[in-house]
Order: sequence, then C-alpha cells, then structure tokens
Amino acid sequence: MSTLFGSDVHAGLSGIELVEESYDLGEGILLRRTFAHLFAPFMMAFKPAPPGKHHPGPWKSASGGFSFDVSAEIHIPARIESEFGSKIAVARTLLFLLRLGVNPAITLPVFANYPFDTLAEIPEADASLFPYEVQRRHFPLGVVGGRVDPDAVSWVSERWKTSHKLTESSPEFALAVEAIDYGQFIENHALTLISLWGALEALFSPAKAELRFRVSALIASFLEEPGAKRAERQKAIAKLYDKRSAAAHGTPTHEPEHLLQTLTLLREVLFKIIDMGRVPSKPELEGMLFGAN
Repeated sequence: MSTLFGSDVHAGLSGIELVEESYDLGEGILLRRTFAHLFAPFMMAFKPAPPGKHHPGPWKSASGGFSFDVSAEIHIPARIESEFGSKIAVARTLLFLLRLGVNPAITLPVFANYPFDTLAEIPEADASLFPYEVQRRHFPLGVVGGRVDPDAVSWVSERWKTSHKLTESSPEFALAVEAIDYGQFIENHALTLISLWGALEALFSPAKAELRFRVSALIASFLEEPGAKRAERQKAIAKLYDKRSAAAHGTPTHEPEHLLQTLTLLREVLFKIIDMGRVPSKPELEGMLFGAN
C-alpha cells in the first residue's frame, strides 16, 4: 500500500482528542492536531457513462452515506521505510496501540500525501487521498475521557517499535492484532468471537486435542501466578471458551458481555506480550502451567 505514497504519509485520525498541539513519537513521526471532514454521500445516475467520462446527469441523491471528522494526523516520514518497511504498516501499528492503550474508539478513515491543513491549496493532480477505515463499527467500544495526553503518548512511543517488530516476525501476534483491532467492525458478533478465540488459540494451543482445557489453562498460567487466583481464572476463561464453541458450531449462546470479556482477555494478553517484547514459546507456556518457570 505504501507504493501509493512515494513520499511522506499522513494518517488522518477520527475519534481522537489531543491534549497538546503535537507529540513526537520518535524516528521523525509526529502526532498532531488538524481538521478535515471526509464525507461520501450516495448518488445515483441513470445513464451509462461514455468511455473515459462521468455518468451524465441528471443525478439523484440517495439517503445514507458516511462522514468523519479528522481531528489529528500521524505524520510518517518516507525515510523510515529503510529501517521499518511499509509506512502504512507503521501507521497501522501506531493505530493499534492507540486503540489498545488509549481509546478503542479511534479510527483511521483516510491517508493523504500532504498535511491535511495544506491539502486545500495543493493542486488536484498532486493530492492523493486514500479512504481506509470507513466501515461502521458494529460493536463500538470507547472509554470515558480517553484523551491523548503526554502519558499516553509515552506509552505508545515506548512500545511501537517492539509491537511493529512482533507483528512483522510473529504470525500468531499479527493474527491477534488483526482480531482485536478489527473486532469492532465485524457485523456478526459470533464471527467476532470466533476470530478472537482463533487468535488466542494460535498463541496458546500447543496441540489440537483438549483445546478447551489446555488453552484456558495456559492463558491463566500466562496471566496469573500459581495459586487459587490462577485456578479461578482458568475456570472463567473455560466458560468464555464454551461461548466460542457454541458460536463456531452455529448455536451461539453468548451475550454482548461475553464478547467484551473476550476482547478484554485478548487485550490483557497483548499488553503482557508487548511488555515482554516477545511471544512466549510453547515450552515456556508448558513450564508456566506446571510450575517449572
């Protein structure tokens, strides 16, 4: 996707409030306030378009469409590709961390090749705008007062390189990022639940047999010290896994709270993996389970 932008990339963010005007995320990446309004009304034409031309009028407007207020942008310089690869991938890592650790309501509806506050003056032929996350959030999440302040920026800036490396090097971690990052956008909640548990299974299933017990026990062992709290956590996770199994077999019994609990569980796992700086190996997980570590 970065080939669409040969120079710098500007990722437009919606649903975000910055306490200060701008923040330095490291490596020349800036998070700063801006404003733009992305909108797409639905229109209908009634005659075929001649080759290479627009559909002739008259046009009629249809109900619906979508719009987003872009209130901040991430400026990613072109030079980082020599070390970190795709600028778009780096933007997605930063978006993932902002959603994971600050406010899950943040979205990225549009990329641009110039700062948004200069685009109005850029010639049409030179400006590139690429709509990105424009779908509806079917399980919308958010936090009260989830503003981006210096502490939130420090949390993101200290972790984005590690998170990006994990996403690039570990298919299991990358799957977990995709599952939690886009879970809000899946219309069918049963599919969301299955995808979240698919990510947890990829991280914690050393074998395909006895998945319910092994996965729940390994997750509990990863998150809790040995003792009664770990045992209770295993039982709670196993009950959530039952909701996944019912959904996977076409007889869903889960409620929205079960989906939220599963999202929260995967979020907790990702927090710990990121702070560890690595995905735990299967032997390491087995050692945690049996008290060898």
